[in-house]
Amino acid sequence: MFFVTFHQTISNVYAYDDDGNLLNPQSPNVLNKDGDELRGLYLETNTGYLYVVEGGKKASKVHCYQGADTNYKQLSDFISPKHDNAIDHPFALAFDGQGNCYVSNQDTNVVVALSISNDGRKGAPEAVAAYLTALYPKGTFLPGTLVASAQSDLPNAPQTKGVQAVKKELGGLAVELNTKKDKVQNSVRDVAFYNLDYNGAILPLLFVVDEAAGLVRLYDPRTGQLLRSSNPLTAPVHLLIADDTIYVGAGDQVLSSPVPNPYDPNAPVWVFTPLALSPAPTGAVSSMAFDSKGNFHVAVRTKNLVIKYDAKFNNGVNWVSTPMPDNPEFLLYVTG
Repeated sequence: MFFVTFHQTISNVYAYDDDGNLLNPQSPNVLNKDGDELRGLYLETNTGYLYVVEGGKKASKVHCYQGADTNYKQLSDFISPKHDNAIDHPFALAFDGQGNCYVSNQDTNVVVALSISNDGRKGAPEAVAAYLTALYPKGTFLPGTLVASAQSDLPNAPQTKGVQAVKKELGGLAVELNTKKDKVQNSVRDVAFYNLDYNGAILPLLFVVDEAAGLVRLYDPRTGQLLRSSNPLTAPVHLLIADDTIYVGAGDQVLSSPVPNPYDPNAPVWVFTPLALSPAPTGAVSSMAFDSKGNFHVAVRTKNLVIKYDAKFNNGVNWVSTPMPDNPEFLLYVTG
C-alpha cells in the first residue's frame, strides 16, 4: 500500500493499493484532520505512529498520528513554530532510529535536528550543531539548527534577521529569492538518513537537497559538518535511498548514485547519473518509491500521475487505475 500527499488542492493523505487502486474512494481520507500543504511522511512501524509534515504558512507543523491500515487519528503536534521558530514552511523529515529527527524548512532555509520524546509524540530542538558553533562562536542560530542557510534576513521569515549566515563552501544552503513577490523561491528540499557500515563501524549520514545550488549535500548528523557535495544537478528536489543506492528526482529525470563513503580516502568522486527509465517521464518528477516486489514508482507532479516501472526500470505504465485528483508530492510505501 502507498500513502500519497498532494501539492495543491487535496488536504489529506490518500491510500492506494499496490495495483494503483484508490482505497475507500467514497471516503479516501486517511487522516482524521485535513491539513494545509501536506508534504513529507514517515511511518514508525513499532509504534504505529505516522508523522506528517504540514507546510502551509499558517500551520508549519509536523503532526503525529496513530492508527493502522487507512485510518489515523492525530495524537499531537510533534513540532511547531511555538516550540522552535526555525520550523517555517517545512518540507521533509527523516528519522535515524536513535531518537533523532531532521526537518527541512523552506522559508528559514535550515535543517533542524530534534530529539524525540520517550513516547514518540513530541520533538524538541537539539543544541545548535557543534560544527557551526565552532566556526562562528559568536554567531546566532535558530534553535536546533544542524544545517544553516548561506543567507540570513529572508523574506517572510523575520526570525532569520541577524541570524548567522554560513558560507556555501562551508556547508551553508543556497537560496533563491523572488524579489517581485518578496519570498523565498528555491531553498532546502528533501532530507534522507543512512547508516554507513565502514570497516565494522556504523557511521550516520544525512543527505540534504540544496535545490538553489543544484546539489545534494552530505553532512555528519552528529556534528553538522559538511562531508561532501554531489556533481551539479538541474532542479533536484526529492530523495530516496534503497539498497545502498541514492536516487534523486531532478527536473524531468531520476538520477542515481551508490551511497558515497566520505570517510574513504580512495572513494571516487560523487556523481549522479541519469537512470535510463523506459519510457522516460515527461514532466517534473517528485517523489519515488519501491514496492515489495521491487517495482519502481515515480510520481510526475506536473502530470498528476505515477509511473510504475519494473525492477530494471523498464516497461513504465500509468500506475493508477483512475486519474489522480491533484499533483502527487510524496509517496510512502507501507508494508503489511
